[in-house]
Amino acid sequence: MSASLNRKLTQARERVQAGDAATAQSLCREVLQRAPRNPDALCLLGISHLMQGQAREAATLLEQALAVQPRHGAALENLGLANLVLSEFAQAERALRAAATLPGAPASVHMRLGVAILNQGRHAEAVAELERARAIDPRDPDILLNLGQALYGGGDYPAARQQFTTVLDLAPDHADAMYNMGVICLQQNDPAQARQWFERALARAPRHVDALVNLAVVLQREQRLDEALASVQRALAIQPELAQARSNLANILLLQGNPEAAREQYLNVLRALPNLVEAQEGLAAASFALGRFNEAIRSLREVLRAEPDQRGAANALAEALLQVGELAEAETAARRAIELDAAAEMPYSVLAEIHSVRGEINRAVATLEAGLEHTRSDSMLGKLTFGLRRLCDWEKWRAAWPRLAGLLENSPAAISPFSLLCEPTTAAQQLIYARRWCAAQFGASANGKSAGSGVPRTHPRLRIGYLSSDFYGHATAHLLAEVLELHNRQRFEVFAYSYGPDDASPMRARLRTACEHFIDIAREPNDLAICRIRDDELDVLVDLKGHTMGARTTLLAHRPCSVQISWIGYPGTMGAAFIDYLIADPFIIPPGAESAYSERILRLPHCYQPNDRKRMVAPTLARAEYGLPDTAFVFCCFNQAYKITPEVFAVWMRLLQNTPGSVLWLLEDNRWATANLQAAALAHSIAPARLVFAPKLPLAQHLARYRAADLALDTFPYTSHTTASDALWGGCLLIALCGETFAARVSGSILTAGCLPGLVAHSLEDYESLALRLVTDRVWREDLRAQLAAAKHASPLFDTAAFTRDLERLYQDVADKT
Repeated sequence: MSASLNRKLTQARERVQAGDAATAQSLCREVLQRAPRNPDALCLLGISHLMQGQAREAATLLEQALAVQPRHGAALENLGLANLVLSEFAQAERALRAAATLPGAPASVHMRLGVAILNQGRHAEAVAELERARAIDPRDPDILLNLGQALYGGGDYPAARQQFTTVLDLAPDHADAMYNMGVICLQQNDPAQARQWFERALARAPRHVDALVNLAVVLQREQRLDEALASVQRALAIQPELAQARSNLANILLLQGNPEAAREQYLNVLRALPNLVEAQEGLAAASFALGRFNEAIRSLREVLRAEPDQRGAANALAEALLQVGELAEAETAARRAIELDAAAEMPYSVLAEIHSVRGEINRAVATLEAGLEHTRSDSMLGKLTFGLRRLCDWEKWRAAWPRLAGLLENSPAAISPFSLLCEPTTAAQQLIYARRWCAAQFGASANGKSAGSGVPRTHPRLRIGYLSSDFYGHATAHLLAEVLELHNRQRFEVFAYSYGPDDASPMRARLRTACEHFIDIAREPNDLAICRIRDDELDVLVDLKGHTMGARTTLLAHRPCSVQISWIGYPGTMGAAFIDYLIADPFIIPPGAESAYSERILRLPHCYQPNDRKRMVAPTLARAEYGLPDTAFVFCCFNQAYKITPEVFAVWMRLLQNTPGSVLWLLEDNRWATANLQAAALAHSIAPARLVFAPKLPLAQHLARYRAADLALDTFPYTSHTTASDALWGGCLLIALCGETFAARVSGSILTAGCLPGLVAHSLEDYESLALRLVTDRVWREDLRAQLAAAKHASPLFDTAAFTRDLERLYQDVADKT
């Protein structure tokens, strides 16, 4: 080659060393015009492209150089470097292994070969190669840094720390060494020290993306979520395509109670990295929070496909499958979750719920007993205590309840507030617990801010929304139906949001007709349902479920309406800042008792509970057809079994003892409760045959049974609600026991509004005496029956039209105050 071409190659090398890639390229092209296969010119041209970040073009030129001179050391090393940049680690390893065999291979070749091996997960081999590099150049910070990373990847954290410390001794401002020290501290659960290292790295290199991302992780662990969000956003501003940073951003958004935004970020991450397990898991959590259970199931299955033994995903999958009603799959998933982690609470809860839905109450309780034994969790104890109530297994309940009662002051998740209504608690205790429970359940999403507050109404009529899963042949629907029909359509626009089953019943059809807008949101995820309700611009949203089973309280926690009211479905305080009002009456919450409720109290003038005057009562059959004796005195109680307490049951047994030949007619709730109640009767020296159990029947036939009874006996402290109205509508007198809580005063309110206040007792002794007097004083009993017959036409309890007008005035008043 001519002297002039050699001079140009020399100049090109100098320009490369000086970082002047453009001039080097120009000189190399001049050489290649006259010597197209010159390996040095091809190599230098490739290196100059690599300097400009054009790794693919560089690799092509370096391969051309090697085609001419296969053992060209610089071309082999830089081809390896180009492949490292391209994340093509196997190709990088091949090129660098060839370079390492050449005599006098520099330390950089062994270092880069070690990096290529490290990126393929072969940590021990990488350490060995990097040790060779260190033997050649023991003070090169980059070699020591990469050796530290290989040692860290192999789990030798002390040795890795030593390498990073040596780097910082040699180069005190080495930001990557500081960053890696932070990573080790984070791995060793020292977030405070990790944060200091990341902050030091960022002081030296403010655009160090990995340090920004990991600083966000530390801040997230420290619950400094706003700072964590700012840190990860800085990283994304520098490198928008960084999927890991976007996944961390989604994690923070989820923790901030913004699952909608988190979900969008997880979806963005998975478009770039479909197999990123962390993002699939996060997407499942966000989808779950939004009620997108089918979406959560898909993500959780992806997680478990990649990591079959991932316990958290197994637990979540069982719960998500239960939510969509896939009971068989949910059972399989729950059993698998228990195999993976016998101490996890969720799978036991899922299994118990599956058994309960199937009517296998005994198996549900057995599952909860096993769950309590393995988990020792407050939640298991709470669910078990209520399960024992359902079975009327009072011996085990007496052991469980004192343990649970001792937890209520401090545990936010021991039991649903609903389950406390049948336990010996005060209204103040129920408020304290409900507040704590709501805070634990709804967290950041629960707030007292009024969405749309202060925005003037533009629609001519007041818009009232009713939210429930019970718009079908359910007790709530039987109370509410006529009120919906009687709403003044000229002044009120009625919306019903149904998330329960469509049972194709006449009641379902009636409710559809009664409401101007009947919207089925049963299959809509929470975020879409919230948007739908919000877009309807309601003036008042009335929740008919409260803390009862199947409630979608999350919808209310997101404030789709500026005025949110609790009514009918839940007899107690919600303890939630996002519920503004509770509808009651002067009897249920007397003046001065408001402090036991988180809501502002709205009082209807008579009874808070409506009645449907269109309820049909079928012809009553002969007593024998109900399994009753023809001439005996018949006491009845058709409440669910969990409301029956041993103290009240003991009174009932004394009534049977003092009323020869009498029987107690009970609802056949479940066969285990039946057996336990019969055993309890026997323990009171009452023949089990004197307890007659009534099967569940359609409403009209059920109401007819009350005409075959002589006296209805109420439960306590969770008194009769719909059952009390049913008894009176069916023509049967009811004795109520009144206490201090909302649930303990409902039947007293119903009797008072029904013009029968004399049937309300205020102690167990008075309750028992009142019942005995009604048994023995036939004249008084018949007089009361005559009063009851008149009350069906003249009392406030059954004046549904007046009730509806009072309710509408209440709605108008609260809307006007907004």
